[in-house]
Amino acid sequence: MNENPHPGNAQTSTPTSARDLVTAMRRRSTEHLQAVLARVFARADDWLFDLAKKDGVPDGSPYLFAMRALRTSRAPLERGFRDYLDKGFSSFETRTAPRRPDEAESSLPELSLLPEAELEQQLATNLTAEAITRIHGNQLDELAGRLARMVGVAKLEADDNPLSAHALAGAIGAAHTGIELPDDVRMVLFKYYERELIHDLRDLLTDINARLEAAGFRSDKAAPKPAQKPKPKPDYVPPATADGYAPAASDYMPSGAGADPSEGAPAEDRAVFEVLQQLLHAWRPAQPGGGQQGGRQTGGAGQRPLQANEMMSLLSLMQATVPQAVNEALDRPEVSLAALLKNEVLRGASRIGLPPEDVSISQADEDAVDLVGMLFDVMFDERDFEQSARTMISRLVVPFVKAAVMDRRLFLYKTHPARRLLNSLAEAVEGNRGEGPQERELLQKAENTVDRLIAEFNEDLAIFETLEQELRQFLEQHRRRVELAERRAAEAQRGQERLEQARDLAKIELEQRTRGLDPTPAMRDFLERNWTHHLSMIALREGPDSGSWQTALTVADRLLSLLPKPGDPAEAIEPAVQAMREPIETVLASSGIIGEAAQDVMHGLADSLQRRARGQAPAKTEVPAQHHDDKVVQMPERRSAVAAAMADLKPRLEVVGGKAGIEVSDSDVEQMRQIKIGTWIHIAGEDGKHHPVKLSWISPISSRLMFVNRRGVRVLVASVEELAAMKQAGNLLVREQEQVFDQVLHRVMGKLREDLG
Repeated sequence: MNENPHPGNAQTSTPTSARDLVTAMRRRSTEHLQAVLARVFARADDWLFDLAKKDGVPDGSPYLFAMRALRTSRAPLERGFRDYLDKGFSSFETRTAPRRPDEAESSLPELSLLPEAELEQQLATNLTAEAITRIHGNQLDELAGRLARMVGVAKLEADDNPLSAHALAGAIGAAHTGIELPDDVRMVLFKYYERELIHDLRDLLTDINARLEAAGFRSDKAAPKPAQKPKPKPDYVPPATADGYAPAASDYMPSGAGADPSEGAPAEDRAVFEVLQQLLHAWRPAQPGGGQQGGRQTGGAGQRPLQANEMMSLLSLMQATVPQAVNEALDRPEVSLAALLKNEVLRGASRIGLPPEDVSISQADEDAVDLVGMLFDVMFDERDFEQSARTMISRLVVPFVKAAVMDRRLFLYKTHPARRLLNSLAEAVEGNRGEGPQERELLQKAENTVDRLIAEFNEDLAIFETLEQELRQFLEQHRRRVELAERRAAEAQRGQERLEQARDLAKIELEQRTRGLDPTPAMRDFLERNWTHHLSMIALREGPDSGSWQTALTVADRLLSLLPKPGDPAEAIEPAVQAMREPIETVLASSGIIGEAAQDVMHGLADSLQRRARGQAPAKTEVPAQHHDDKVVQMPERRSAVAAAMADLKPRLEVVGGKAGIEVSDSDVEQMRQIKIGTWIHIAGEDGKHHPVKLSWISPISSRLMFVNRRGVRVLVASVEELAAMKQAGNLLVREQEQVFDQVLHRVMGKLREDLG
């Protein structure tokens, strides 16, 4: 070592001890990081396998080929990863030995242009390093200070530190050197590596810091951060909302005020926004006329970007009425709302005295317009909006573009007031057909909210918070009414299932008693219709442990004992049946058969038994109707649970009635079993769209799941196997995010990736 920072610890400061300590650090770090890489490969392999299964062409699926390429490349990737770690620790270990005075420092690397694939890999490495620093920065700084003391320098550069954020992130990048993998698989490996490393890196850093502390290598205290200049105070400071969101006042300053819009945002949301921006910047030049606005090159010769006040003025002029661009996008789903909107903004520059050919939209503002335009494009394409609701939502386009231009935090905070308002409005109108007075009242409230936003939004984002709170309070009242409807639906379903359960019990008792016997047609009809109905009613009212249940079972046993055996006289049958007149009439009365109708049933039973005793063919008789409350009704047949429940949405699905014969994957069944009460899924309807339904109740009797629509009306009751079959057929979707804005934003990201692919 160059110097001994701890004279009192001579033993731990010798080169031999330092090298031994580095060797222990190398072994511990390598084992830990190789375990991280193993989990990365396992997760990536599972991800590709699931995609290959969903692709429907297992032999020729590109995901299957990618999975094979990953498995083939695993060994060289692991070897490259381990070699990178060894090289880093070996280089550091040489620094713990004394240097010769004439030893030269390493020369600077040569500069060269990187291929596009390597550039993307370098970007992914930098993003991973930034994520590691955000989460574990304090421990990494502490470790860097201890290692600097070990090698006797004031500060250890990141390139010389084998456990710096840059080195940890660079290990996965270095492992890919010379290995051919699909670009999407390569990026997925980076993402999984980032997640797995961040998840448990704290344990490794804590262990190594403890070892160094025990060896006498203490860390200097972190240098105090420079004082920040006070930020200008805006006119409006938003209050805390019901879920605890209380953003700083600077959250509502225009993004051009110099503040970083991502500062203070949750790491996950900030990462999503960064990826969105990267995808958007890569996607835009690839479009027809890429990088152009209104047929001109962005920021071309003689053009200047619109200033913030000019952009606000143009958007304010467009706010009162729905722009032609929005109407055209509604009528022609194949066109881009964002592109039409940007062209209309530029054409409108003359309204504020600017020559349209001399101005362009700045990149930051263009990002905002593109993201909002794409967001509404997806909403119009995929959400269950009636025509009137589509018109209402279309009026929000310009106010939300304006809000995004003013405050980019709209895309960073899940609880941003503008974002919350859009979620509440979507909840109020999606699937709402105004079928009842409460639904029509909710639609009117949403309409009034949009009217006020259009009229009162004048570059003050406080209006979003005010309107969102008012609409949320109204929605809470509506939700309470819906919850009452859900409870009624659950009680009705519970009653129906109890009846089904009682009928199943009666059917089982009948099967046990008739096994091996051949009842006459009249006796079989009596037992299957009247007796099982009587027994099921007893099961519902008194239970199978009651005396009435045992009495009813005795009726069937006594009646079946009358079946004649060879040699039995036919004349003895009529008195035996008449002896059972009272219990048989009790059974018939529960089905509404009394008086002469009951006598006819008794006579039919006796006649059929006598014919059997004489060896005669049974008489041809019509099956009697069931009489309930003096009205002729048919006994209801048990319908398929799904077929009965999906009458409202009428999805394009040939529904199976039971579990037998359903071929579904175990993973889909398990996913359906993990759905929690209150979760929204989407099922396909006749219109080709997926409609949202909520899991409201799980039957304790049959374990079937009951789903309701936004009005609390039962629309689907099915087993997990039936749900898995619907998912496999493409008639059911499970989406992770419940809020509309989150769902749509992730769909925008997916569409950008598809277009770039």
